[in-house]
Amino acid sequence: MKKRYRGKHFEEKTKSSNKTIFFLLIIVVIVLLIENKSVVKHFCEDLFENVGDIYEEIITKINLSLEEGDNIEIPDKIGDYDVLGILVIDKIGIQKNILNKTTDEALNISITKFYGPQINEEGNFCITGHNYKGTFAELSKLEINDTFYIIDKANSEKVTYKIYDRYTVNPDELNCLSQETNGKREVTLITCNPRRSDKTNFKSKRDLNLKI
Repeated sequence: MKKRYRGKHFEEKTKSSNKTIFFLLIIVVIVLLIENKSVVKHFCEDLFENVGDIYEEIITKINLSLEEGDNIEIPDKIGDYDVLGILVIDKIGIQKNILNKTTDEALNISITKFYGPQINEEGNFCITGHNYKGTFAELSKLEINDTFYIIDKANSEKVTYKIYDRYTVNPDELNCLSQETNGKREVTLITCNPRRSDKTNFKSKRDLNLKI
């Protein structure tokens, strides 16, 4: 059978009809929406409420992760020194790796273990660092009852400590290194006083009132 050619005019007419039907459908939808404002309102409210719930859940998980210290990566070594863990003092924006030995070279890299037991164990764990910007320069801003925490790299244990004393000693005075802690975990932060020849110490105990 021979195909019948309808011509260009027919094709344009068909396209015009399709556009008319499409616009009529849009008008019908708009009318329905206008007549059912409450339905649309509830739909939008539910949508944004669900989005809000999802947002809150994500933020909560992020906060928990930050709180647990899961986001902090601790290297095994820095230079020739093993990294024992990390010291975090939120109040003054400190997050420093704790190196296993105190030498001039190590102190130029980060903070170091000066004396005491293994990290986060019973006894007085003494940490020293230069009074430099980005290291211990702002320790003077810490006050009694301020807190910080230490994460042990070996077992990922996070322990929070609360400052209970601060004092200045001469370089030859070693009382700040005492291990008489009655079986408790303590940390002493030690830095030099750039205006004098002595050292300032910040004594802290494990804070049993904080979630660890």
